[in-house]
Amino acid sequence: MNKITIILDSRHKTSKNIRATGAFTVSIADAKHVIPCDYVGIVSANNEPNKMEKAGFTTSRSEFVNAPIINELPLALECNLLSMDEDSGQYRVVGEIVNVSADESILGEDGLIDPLKLEAITYDPVRFTYIKLGEIVGQAFRDGAQLK
Repeated sequence: MNKITIILDSRHKTSKNIRATGAFTVSIADAKHVIPCDYVGIVSANNEPNKMEKAGFTTSRSEFVNAPIINELPLALECNLLSMDEDSGQYRVVGEIVNVSADESILGEDGLIDPLKLEAITYDPVRFTYIKLGEIVGQAFRDGAQLK
């Protein structure tokens, strides 16, 4: 079973939706959508119910879980809720990944997700910037064997 853990503010509408539906999706932000992804991250749907439309995003219901997928983002993890524990005003949400939706534009010739085509971004909390991911720097579960 593949799992994912995320941390959410307990006051957010997303937290309430996950508790109500028992499911969620995690769309992976990419370099092409930095501005709208940042916007939906800093604006609460409790205060701005049309935030997805303002960001230029549309959604479709997942075929696998009771949650929406952001159509414009190329990769989504579709998850069933396993646990949701509150601590200090935040939820630690654990989900079972039941499906991965990937747009064909990010697939390599081998049919697998190509990180260079995905252009996923991550947040740098030191510089308050977003960084594009994609460079391979090693082979997981193999390179460390050199030290055995």
